Amino acid sequence: MYGYQFVQWLLFFYLYCFLGWVWETSYVSVKNKKFVNRGFMHGPYLPIYGFGAIAVLFITIPVKQNIWLIFLFGMIGATVLEYFTGVAMERLFHVRYWDYSNQRWNLNGHICVKSSIAWGVFSIGLLRGLHRGVEALVLVLPYVVVETSTFLKTSLSSIIPVSITNGT
Repeated sequence: MYGYQFVQWLLFFYLYCFLGWVWETSYVSVKNKKFVNRGFMHGPYLPIYGFGAIAVLFITIPVKQNIWLIFLFGMIGATVLEYFTGVAMERLFHVRYWDYSNQRWNLNGHICVKSSIAWGVFSIGLLRGLHRGVEALVLVLPYVVVETSTFLKTSLSSIIPVSITNGT
């Protein structure tokens, strides 16, 4: 879709999982004034950021010429993903990685208007900024490197056990 091959989408996913881990771990560590690994898996990656980035790219690339539609589609898509991910994590693993209960206009503490607006802004930043660099990197790599790196990451993920913790 959109001129990317499946393994390129997969590499985008892995890169955004890693970049999401860097972002969230840095943010929470600075906020708490100590290192806090926000990953819930072994390794420095957070799949929600990979899924979120891919979902936002899928829904915003068709409207990439209209900044307001990027904002709107990205905001809605990321908010829906955040809500269902929050509900699923709580039901399946009995953990809650975020809680917006203290925010105005929240829904069960899983989503809130303030974060939804932020997702819209981040969607613009992703499509019009960050993804341009990530895309350039992935597209310049020889196809065999893309295939090998995604194969190795996928293979390693299948043998490394998942560890569900409270994220702190």
